[in-house]
Amino acid sequence: MDPNRQALKAAAFLAQALAIDLDPAALADELTPLEQDDTSAVYTAQLDSSVGTAAFLVYVYPLTAAEGGHSGEGAFTAALETLQTAAEREAPGPRIIAHARTPEDGLILATTPAIARALAGEPPVADPAPVPAGISATGTAEARREAAAELLRLLRAANTQATAWLAAIQAEGRDQPGAADLLAFDDVETELALYLLDERSIQNLLRALNLFLTAAREGVSAAVPPAPD
Repeated sequence: MDPNRQALKAAAFLAQALAIDLDPAALADELTPLEQDDTSAVYTAQLDSSVGTAAFLVYVYPLTAAEGGHSGEGAFTAALETLQTAAEREAPGPRIIAHARTPEDGLILATTPAIARALAGEPPVADPAPVPAGISATGTAEARREAAAELLRLLRAANTQATAWLAAIQAEGRDQPGAADLLAFDDVETELALYLLDERSIQNLLRALNLFLTAAREGVSAAVPPAPD
């Protein structure tokens, strides 16, 4: 499989599906490869769309096997079925917004559930209330305490999982400069990558962490007396 040729196919399909007036060769430079083997190539792109900046996944499956290679026919069919079933069940994960089949390739364009709804003109799913219903200004202390304790637990757990994932990457020799340019993501890793590419996914988490860090730094600064002249 020629990586450059597959990237051009992915870019051309992306441009057609999103009605982007851009040369596929130029758009291909905006694609980041996530996975590539004999049966598929997966790219991600973060582009400005009619609903704002959005993350997209482009899957390319060669349907004709090269000499000594393998066809992506089965992988294409399985991916379509999996993504369509996930959408029907409203399960987490990418959502198909376009797919096509040519004599040579099967192609799928997917994005986050929120972006898929926005592109389809559907109303966004309502965000949960920022504070529990009925809480008063004098009752926020307990809510903050409980949320901070749970956030601490989850961050510790997340750091443990990140350590395990990095250890696996290191064991594969992917921790060197340039070695992580093309990680062969599985379906769960691909879902995580797409989730992180959508800046709204962890927007509130980042805001909360920024408030914690800012308050902590200011508190430390206030507790340390200035150096004498």
